[in-house]
Amino acid sequence: MSRPRKPESGAAANVFQFSLTGLIIFSLALLAGTAFVTSRLVAVTRPKLAETFAIDPKDKSRSVHVGPWGELITREISLERPVEYLTEEVAKPTPQVWVFNGLKPDGIRSFLVQHGLTAAQAAAAVVPSAVQETSSGTQVTPTADFLFSLTPANRQQLYPALAGFGINLYLDYPYIFPAQTIQTIYADDRLNPDDVALLKRLVYPNGSAQQLADYPFLLNQIPTLERRVALTHAMSRQSAILAGLSVKPDTDIDKIAAYWGKMHNVRFTDIRPLMEALKRLPEGGNLPLLYLLPKFARDRLYTFPLPPQPGDPTMDCHWTTFNFSSETPDNRFNDPKFAVDYIQKNYYQIAAPSQYGDILLLMNNKNEIKHSATFLADDLVFTKNGNNFRQPWMIMRIDDLLATYPDEPPMRAVYMRVKTD
Repeated sequence: MSRPRKPESGAAANVFQFSLTGLIIFSLALLAGTAFVTSRLVAVTRPKLAETFAIDPKDKSRSVHVGPWGELITREISLERPVEYLTEEVAKPTPQVWVFNGLKPDGIRSFLVQHGLTAAQAAAAVVPSAVQETSSGTQVTPTADFLFSLTPANRQQLYPALAGFGINLYLDYPYIFPAQTIQTIYADDRLNPDDVALLKRLVYPNGSAQQLADYPFLLNQIPTLERRVALTHAMSRQSAILAGLSVKPDTDIDKIAAYWGKMHNVRFTDIRPLMEALKRLPEGGNLPLLYLLPKFARDRLYTFPLPPQPGDPTMDCHWTTFNFSSETPDNRFNDPKFAVDYIQKNYYQIAAPSQYGDILLLMNNKNEIKHSATFLADDLVFTKNGNNFRQPWMIMRIDDLLATYPDEPPMRAVYMRVKTD
């Protein structure tokens, strides 16, 4: 291989000669060309701002809704109770007991037949070995043969009729599994197939949801602690929403403050520095909605309460809704009458929620308030479903909340807004 030859002396070569003015023009042109090429390379390698905040169309759990609240980013998540809360609860399951105050065995049999059971089933429910008469009524420990004889249709008709009389905690407050949630439990490969099959035999429909009232019986049919914990853990699954605001370099923080900053005990002045810091980032950032909640709600969001101790307040939906912005919880909201009186004195009805802090009431056909929740933004509410410690504080979509409280006839949503002076 021959080496490159040097140009011979006197040979023709590419020689450029510039005057001072020409040299300046050439330098400027070179700089402009370099800047143009660099900008095109950066445009190719660096994602555009819009692309940074784009939603993957294949990710069905994530969405963006823009409104007076800002640019709200939501994602579906599932919450499960900590295993540490479950182990003691299921270590020694207690028998399932139904307490009928003021009824003798004959009266119980008549009641059961009136609500869909055959005479044979009713007789099996109150066999002598399952019955203990007391001075106030009758205590029944349903046998396995009787409970397994019940069809989903039997439970669907009978169990709501037994609810509300203090017969059994789980008749009054059954597990409620929205259709999508129960399917994820059935498909959970951590569970023993026999336990899943048993659960399927004991649930019954209510609207599009499935319910379970025979929880103590279910636990007593599972032979090991490990399997009881696994199933109870899966059954505690709750569908919730993880939410935040997208803060971009062009976000109007004052507009966001006008929506979120009016809530009592939300000091928007303390939140603004973080939002401004996100705004200064080249591509912005996301602010968890947690920052925009008052302390009461912020401390509880996505958590499960501890099992109650004697004297503890009943941390139900009304206690949660009407303490949402409280510095110190007011336990008078444990009293339904006090809650109803408070609503009548301090709220007025509106057609639809549009302000942070509006409340949602679920009412049955008897105009009884069965649930309440606090409106946040878009279609999101802060809620505590039920008065038991198996339900977390969480954010839900209104439609999903309605599906969690099925009833026949269906409950209706009523929206209220606090009166202002």
